[in-house]
Amino acid sequence: MKPVRVVLLGSTLCAALVGCGGEPGSEPAPTPTPRQQELVDDNARTLLVPGLADPDVYKENDDLFFLSGTGNGWLLPIYESNDLATFRFKRDYNPSQADPTYDYCFLWAPDLNKSNGAYQLHFSAHRVPNGAACPPAGQDVTTFVATAPDLNFNFGAPQPIHANTTWPRTSTATGCLPQGCNRNIRIDSATFNDTAARWFFYVWFDRGNNIASFNTAAPGTVYNHLGPAVFATPAHEEGINEAPEVFKRNGLYYMLFSGGWYNSQYAMYYVMGDSIPQLTRARAVRRLSQPLKNSAGRLVQSHGHNAIVERRGEYFNIFHVGAFDTAGNLTSRSTYRQRVTFKSDGAMTSLNQVNLRWNKLAGYSYSLDVVLRDGSVIGPCNSVALLGQSNKTVFDGVCRSAGDRVVTKGDIAAFRIFYAINNAWGAFVETPYDGISDDVALTLPGGYTPFVDLEWSEEETAAQYSIDVQRRDTGAWIGPCIGVNAVNKSLAWSYQGRCDTPGINVPPSNIQAFRICSAVNGDWSRARCGAAAYDGRSMHSRIVIP
Repeated sequence: MKPVRVVLLGSTLCAALVGCGGEPGSEPAPTPTPRQQELVDDNARTLLVPGLADPDVYKENDDLFFLSGTGNGWLLPIYESNDLATFRFKRDYNPSQADPTYDYCFLWAPDLNKSNGAYQLHFSAHRVPNGAACPPAGQDVTTFVATAPDLNFNFGAPQPIHANTTWPRTSTATGCLPQGCNRNIRIDSATFNDTAARWFFYVWFDRGNNIASFNTAAPGTVYNHLGPAVFATPAHEEGINEAPEVFKRNGLYYMLFSGGWYNSQYAMYYVMGDSIPQLTRARAVRRLSQPLKNSAGRLVQSHGHNAIVERRGEYFNIFHVGAFDTAGNLTSRSTYRQRVTFKSDGAMTSLNQVNLRWNKLAGYSYSLDVVLRDGSVIGPCNSVALLGQSNKTVFDGVCRSAGDRVVTKGDIAAFRIFYAINNAWGAFVETPYDGISDDVALTLPGGYTPFVDLEWSEEETAAQYSIDVQRRDTGAWIGPCIGVNAVNKSLAWSYQGRCDTPGINVPPSNIQAFRICSAVNGDWSRARCGAAAYDGRSMHSRIVIP
């Protein structure tokens, strides 16, 4: 087994059971160019407001932003920024002070927006008569809205939404409304102004937390998007689908949501579609973040309830980070910013995951080191005891062989893979990292390609897929190589060198292109296909179906 050692970061010294010379992690890191440093700085995770959760950002223009979120439960703080990086306190909103009749408590998850020239602040709360105990027995949380005429944000008394109607509405009573549980606007409201419509999203309760929406011009029609009352949900989401956030980019709509209890496996997910009604779990549910756990399996960090904000063509994710103590108990939540980029099919880069792949040397074992932007090295980050002879791993932000140290993507300058046979460590390869990408390839001299991880774009909601390969030696296509019965609705496949459908071995070195075909309802006569050239060596290929 590879020896365990500790690198003292920022120093040339190291303490270990073995000497430093020739050991993994002992080589100096490359010095980044000024442009590389500038890009990495932009990709770094930035603390915006400590102690603030459930953030929402309203953009007035590219040089004026306002941030609010869950604070102490009695007030809603509002912050102002001109660069989306540094925020200054503007004011608190106290609904109990603004309302001469009622008091409010458990103020959560505000949404700042603008409609018909007025500024709106939606928020979740309990409401009681002045001086009454809050929250009272027999009442459930619901959502109210306050308005302000200008950017001074002097919001008035809260008002119920759609009072005295059968539409989705404010309701302090427990249980479901006569028109259905999805008419109860409970928590986590979010607004989205589309080209020709204004949409209102919210969370309703039934067997957990669910997300619905309506077009404000036709509020009688409710669209159910996510949640355990309507869709099957995986166990790790813990029956919680909440915190909707919707935006549109290059003709695609995105709905982000948070899954899991706020003090448990809270994480961000999203679906993509060509229209707002398409944004349901019938589409592929993609992870945006992964809760961090230590070597003992206890929670270290969670991420959730986010807003996506565009500034000068760049997109930023504003979200809260939950911090946990050594026993895995939530201790605090604070709001951060992190840049997000998009892949060729529109999918977003992950908040905290990097897929690392390296080619194979027969009989060799591997270990991972991480080079940080400050030039220090964490080594091993994930040792041979974790990687063994694997040729890929997902780095999720925790170096489990270095005391469970948390490392964000934006702090990483390079990845190193050390490789050894018969425990003779010393050789390594290193690949620079941009601080944001999801996929990194490292090339070991003399290695071969053991697999190719394929990913492709999502087509129609009900589409199924198959995989073809083009031989390098003959130029002929084998189609299907992996048929629809195996692939079905998956959007990824690890090709191992064999075409299962015809029963033919075709090693990656003899492939010059991959092709993905999709069809709806089994109508392969109208299949739509997309292909990507392949170099015979790479371990990852992303294909877009036009």
